[in-house]
Amino acid sequence: MFDLIIKNGTVVFPNRFIRKTDIGVVDGKIAMIGSGIDSARKGNVINAEDRFVFPGIVDSHFHIGIYRPLSEDAKSESASAAAGGVTTILSYFRSGKNYMNTSGPYSVIYDKVLEQVRGKFYTDYGFSLAPITQEHVEEIPKLVKNKGVSTFKFYMFYKGLNLKSEFKKGSVEREYLLSDDPYDLGHLYNIMSKIASMDKEAKDVRLSIHAEDAEIIRINLEKVRKEAKKLGLNPLQAYNRARPPLAERIAIIEAFELANQTGCPINIVHVSSELALSTVKQMKITYPSVDVMVEATPSHLTLTDDSAAGVHGKVNPPIRSRDDKAALWRGIVQGDINTVGSDHACIEDSKKGKELWTAENGYGATELMLPSLVTEGYVNRKVPLERVCALLTMNPAKVHGVYGRKGDIGIGFDADFVIFDPSHKKVVRHEKLHSAQDFTPFEGLELSGWAQTTILRGKVIYDKESLIGEPSGEYLKRPIRAYA
Repeated sequence: MFDLIIKNGTVVFPNRFIRKTDIGVVDGKIAMIGSGIDSARKGNVINAEDRFVFPGIVDSHFHIGIYRPLSEDAKSESASAAAGGVTTILSYFRSGKNYMNTSGPYSVIYDKVLEQVRGKFYTDYGFSLAPITQEHVEEIPKLVKNKGVSTFKFYMFYKGLNLKSEFKKGSVEREYLLSDDPYDLGHLYNIMSKIASMDKEAKDVRLSIHAEDAEIIRINLEKVRKEAKKLGLNPLQAYNRARPPLAERIAIIEAFELANQTGCPINIVHVSSELALSTVKQMKITYPSVDVMVEATPSHLTLTDDSAAGVHGKVNPPIRSRDDKAALWRGIVQGDINTVGSDHACIEDSKKGKELWTAENGYGATELMLPSLVTEGYVNRKVPLERVCALLTMNPAKVHGVYGRKGDIGIGFDADFVIFDPSHKKVVRHEKLHSAQDFTPFEGLELSGWAQTTILRGKVIYDKESLIGEPSGEYLKRPIRAYA
């Protein structure tokens, strides 16, 4: 007796093939894959005729609670994720300004984080932590062993934000990370060394890198703020120049050198430009032993700096040119980009405002990952759906330590699915999305391939544009195989 049968769906097996078949589910796991599963042995039956079935999407780049309370954000933004076919969220967290506006050891802070979000997620979830202090660096092995955190993060453009010698005590910059410890390349080296020195059973632990160089940003920011109006630049073009691709290139080179010296596996996240991607390719030749993953976002794969999004589209790294967008898609076709993550950060319009330089960064995009990739990739560029699927499911699951339960369709995997029709078109309207955000820089775009049904561990959590039931997401201790 199956608890759920998905009948007649066109099932996409990531990076492999597409096959029309049935899927049987028992106790939240995939129990059978094959044509003609006996409907008499049914519990719930979903007829997926003329629709495609992906594994549930693994959104491995998320920011829960950066601009809103953690518990509220976890519920509303996981609802938005579920409406986009996401069944696993891996969110970043750090101490300092925003998030919980706190400092101290993660042995204390992280328990508070988990308590605040318990019972709030519609999706399964985990967190990736940013070691801000040296104390955090020393905690890494225990966070892996005791809490199942297998991904950490370093923000290269934060360099110097907490150095007493650089800023007066009490300044905004001084208070951003709420720490007196140096946050620079030496700190990055310490983090990489700690991760690389861990026991073999922790070999799936990785460091995500936000690769932008602080000094290059500083000099360009000063210049562009003075010249933007005179040059007639719109907000996105001005911000693109203020944080130019050169800042990405220099930071990527530094990250590769340190990864090569330490042996730390790295993820170069939200690569946004042709120069950044070509730099990664160059560094992979120079340092062939470095274990590196490359991520793009739906924003950089869909939007360009001549769009009408204005200040609403301000994000780090910036939205780039049409040529940069085209280069990222070539990178996907050629296999140079491994994963796509939303970089979702729910923010209200009031925190954006009208002025570019004072506007907060980021916005929500998780609900639009699937239709953005289907439209820009499969429909517009004929990228095979097996490849699109892998970018959203199998690849991030493997990189972030949840493969074996998540990211694929196979016997014993969690019964996580998204069912959609690539020909189903809708125009993006922020009021129709399920996020608490009251705008979207994607406003007015016509996208294809919207999620129609989302299933988490054999239970429908989203169907016919509505959330089903109450949040039932479970915390994932990573890497999954360490806790099997």
